[in-house]
Amino acid sequence: MAGTFGNIAKYTVFDGQSQLFRNDLEVYAQQKFRFVALIDNIPAFYISRIDRPSYTVQTVEHILLDHVVRYPVRVKWDQISFTIREIFDGQTVGSVGGNVMAKLLAHSYYYPDDVNVAEGLGAVLSAIANPLDAIRDKSFGTRNLTKENLTRALGNLKIVALKPDGTSFETWTIYNGMITSVKFSDNSYSDEGLTDVNITVQYDWAKLELGQGLF
Repeated sequence: MAGTFGNIAKYTVFDGQSQLFRNDLEVYAQQKFRFVALIDNIPAFYISRIDRPSYTVQTVEHILLDHVVRYPVRVKWDQISFTIREIFDGQTVGSVGGNVMAKLLAHSYYYPDDVNVAEGLGAVLSAIANPLDAIRDKSFGTRNLTKENLTRALGNLKIVALKPDGTSFETWTIYNGMITSVKFSDNSYSDEGLTDVNITVQYDWAKLELGQGLF
């Protein structure tokens, strides 16, 4: 049987063992928009969409007589993506793209013309013994595309599912996440739609915690 909680579907739970409908337990269907994504230095209300983590159990096949049998070998967590709306406050233009690039530039990446060497990049590349020395800047330290630097650039990432009353009941925490793709939407004189930035994140694993936590 179904009822409503505002515009939310409400159900009584069917007890498969007794073959009876239970009226003492009510559940509600979760709605997609009831979430908040918490990412370092990105306001939560900028984020309009985010994937929840998913994984695949990879297997290996063996032949047993006339049969193929499969055994699990490892768990692979699938990449996730999220979308950020380009937002400004009417006075100070806040570039979401600039914020994302700042994360990368602060820890992992140089624009080629930002390498701070007196002789010029070409001369230094021909003179140094270790190529990594070419991307050392005395004012910022060493910024290489290492896993440590890329995970630091993204920072913490949590996805919190919310109940209708605004409290949390499910929290995903992403571990060792790295931004691996940034796609800026196009501009067009023929389109009045909103611009956004779509970001892809790869990570090592995710942990799910149930029950009230952050809210």
